Amino acid sequence: MKTLLNKWFIAGCLVWLLVFITRKLGHPLPQYINGYISDFFAIPVIANLALCFQRIVVIKSDFYTLSIGHIAFITAYVSLVFEVLLPAYSKTYTKDWLDIVLYVIGAIFFYKVMNKPVLEIRR
Repeated sequence: MKTLLNKWFIAGCLVWLLVFITRKLGHPLPQYINGYISDFFAIPVIANLALCFQRIVVIKSDFYTLSIGHIAFITAYVSLVFEVLLPAYSKTYTKDWLDIVLYVIGAIFFYKVMNKPVLEIRR
């Protein structure tokens, strides 16, 4: 469960919640927050949820980390679905190649900063 208490995961969720609420209220934030910061946090949030699932259900170890292959797969999948497939079949979604760049930057951020074993300090 400590995986879900990662400060960057919480920050990403709060950014998404802020964007969601302001859109629903009809007062969207400026584009760099509304679209781009939430795209940056997309992969770290999704990958952190996957890491939590692996640690609790599959591997059952707080020391487990996602491989670079897992993170690349998550990034490629999200890019394909949200930037290629959905825009092709729905007018709600738009193709923005900058989003893919932000997914990749977010994936690198997750790999370097968030994808760490949980080290518990014993007292």
